Amino acid sequence: MSTRSGSKAELAIRGAHVVDPSSGLDGVTDVLVRGGRIAAVGDNRSAVRELDASGLFLFPGFVDIHAHWRTPGREDEEDLESGSAAAAAGGFTAAVMMPNTDPVLDRPALVSGLVRRAERESRVRAFVAAALHAGLAGERLTEMRLLKEAGALCVSDDGLGTQSAGVLRNGMLYARSAGLPVILHCEDRTLATGAVHEGAAAALAGIPGTPASAEDVATAAALVLAAETGARVHITHVSTALSAALVGFFRDRASVTADTTPHHTTLTDGLVSTLDGLFRVNPPLRPESERDGVVEALRDGILDFVATDHAPHAPEEKELPLEEAAPGFLGHETAFAALYTGLVLEGRLSLGRLVEAMSCGPGRWVGGFGSLRPGSPADLVLVDLGEEWIVSRGTLASRSSNSPYLGRRLRGRVVGTMVGGEMVHDRMGARLGVRT
Repeated sequence: MSTRSGSKAELAIRGAHVVDPSSGLDGVTDVLVRGGRIAAVGDNRSAVRELDASGLFLFPGFVDIHAHWRTPGREDEEDLESGSAAAAAGGFTAAVMMPNTDPVLDRPALVSGLVRRAERESRVRAFVAAALHAGLAGERLTEMRLLKEAGALCVSDDGLGTQSAGVLRNGMLYARSAGLPVILHCEDRTLATGAVHEGAAAALAGIPGTPASAEDVATAAALVLAAETGARVHITHVSTALSAALVGFFRDRASVTADTTPHHTTLTDGLVSTLDGLFRVNPPLRPESERDGVVEALRDGILDFVATDHAPHAPEEKELPLEEAAPGFLGHETAFAALYTGLVLEGRLSLGRLVEAMSCGPGRWVGGFGSLRPGSPADLVLVDLGEEWIVSRGTLASRSSNSPYLGRRLRGRVVGTMVGGEMVHDRMGARLGVRT
């Protein structure tokens, strides 16, 4: 992680409303940062440097375990600098980069090279997910022990999924022996033949749809195999009520966690009526009944946390008829505001549960992050919950602009992001001072 601004000198953050479910904090207090770590939490903490955070909320830094920074291969859409800048602007202090790059991250040399580049170029902590199988073709497994030695945090089949149950089972067994968790994209491509969710909205728009069963069948198979193999499995971007319920059923039967996305919990497939390629995503946006079931599962902790599936695309890939457009949305910069506006302010999710889902839960999954306990890394985010803003191309740090929230008014905005005691995104103005 490169140093962008700030210093590791002692800093007292004063007067913020601190919310950290991992340590039971929920109230106005001071946070002392020293040597890149949380030194103490409590009133009247003094330091040479002081940051006036009165009126703001302070959370452990958000952690995104599902991000596409398009490096290597499509740096025109996103690179380590712009991807990490977008993450920092959204309050994310760590992100896991998916392997469906060009070339695919299926060899140790590619993984170690990207790890070294991220250490130099990323504003935030950047982890690498290596490919579960060579070329993500679903046939020959990668050398997972060597990938781990090269610096891979986990392995994944994201982008394409694994169509053979036999390959998936063997992959889980190998990953378990290598000590690597597995992130799975659950999709049966023999069923996933359409561009949007198969339902009333697709029929009215005249667009071929994909049934929810394309996700549900693959999720069920993955969970059965996780229970049998004992592998540590994470199901990503859950978008149906049945898949969420299946995760809940297997909670005590397998080492399984799961996430959903901001867009699957705040948007619906009614947007396909626009016929705009901007709104194509995989898995597709679902009807309100499916969305409500996923939101309830997130609220109840059946779905452990939120991941953005940040997927930048060039304009020529999205400015197409919906069925021809590349699937995927930007996610980092709007994640908190979209969820706060669409779920917390609507009374469907508590602020504490949202922080747990964006910070503490994924921080534990990555290992050692998502907490403000003394001794923890000083990775934190400061948010103005009262600020309203309209999402536009000019507000985005990403190289791409394919956000489904373009033109929408959201409430709650990240004003400061700190990684290891260093400010990597700063809209704080003149709030930082030095004691004399």
